[in-house]
Amino acid sequence: MRPFITYLLLTVLASLAMLATPTLNMISALIWGTLFIIAGLHLDARKLLVLFAANIIVVAYAGGTPNLIYMLTFYGIPAMVMGFLTVKQHSYYDARRWGTVALIAGVSVYLVALYQSGGWSYFAQEINQMVIQASGYYESQGWAQMYQQAGITQEELNQTLQRVGTNLLHHLPAFFYVQGLVAVFLMLWLASFFTFNRDTNRLKKKPFAQELMPWELAWLVNIGLALWLLAWDERNLTYYIGSNILVVMAVISFYYGLASLVFRIKYERRRGRTWIIFLLAVLALFFPLSALGFLCILGIFDSLLDLRKPFTRQEV
Repeated sequence: MRPFITYLLLTVLASLAMLATPTLNMISALIWGTLFIIAGLHLDARKLLVLFAANIIVVAYAGGTPNLIYMLTFYGIPAMVMGFLTVKQHSYYDARRWGTVALIAGVSVYLVALYQSGGWSYFAQEINQMVIQASGYYESQGWAQMYQQAGITQEELNQTLQRVGTNLLHHLPAFFYVQGLVAVFLMLWLASFFTFNRDTNRLKKKPFAQELMPWELAWLVNIGLALWLLAWDERNLTYYIGSNILVVMAVISFYYGLASLVFRIKYERRRGRTWIIFLLAVLALFFPLSALGFLCILGIFDSLLDLRKPFTRQEV
């Protein structure tokens, strides 16, 4: 009973901290979710469910329904799924896989409800306000005159800022998914980090260099690219579905591409390792977008072609 009381107090304090400190909301939420996952090492499934229910009551009472829905969608439900899988002796990567599935399902429902309830207009107003503020800032700083000297009128500058704002609005779904995916990865990593010395295979993570993107995700990139190109001229819903998929997959493939690069550096000879690091540093310094693109492509092709095999002479 003592571990249950301890986790109840810790999770309730973390949830109240989320509600009380909006500026530190994400940090408190990550701690909240991490505690649920670690609790899976000490509690059975029934007690973990009671713990989760108690936190739902506290958050609903203290923060209201909107805060409850947001916290459950992006942190609570994925963390609980990973916590339950930890209770059931599943591996770190099974927990991450199904936590990600829960996150994607939850965010999808959240976005549909947001569209149907008219909540999207709030984000449209916020982005429009940001565009107005940016335009005023450029004018106050004298940048508008500089653009006019270059042949760009104030109207053209405002139209450009409006297009940027519209693109941001159309890609907000991708930002929601990325936020949730980052939360899932970080919560599980933190749980593994704080329990690394326990005598158990649960929450045991492989070295970062051995991370390899599932090949199914590489084909998801192809689907997003096909939708994006198919509706290029119309710029309709199909186009933005494809572009949102590509934005999300760019973040995921960058993560795995970085792991592949670390793996290659690890197995490269000393002289070759020095040259690789030097070239990457130059690329990142002078051509940062090219460096990001390179790592994204590396993550995708490493998944499909097993680019690590020549270094180990075995399957990774």
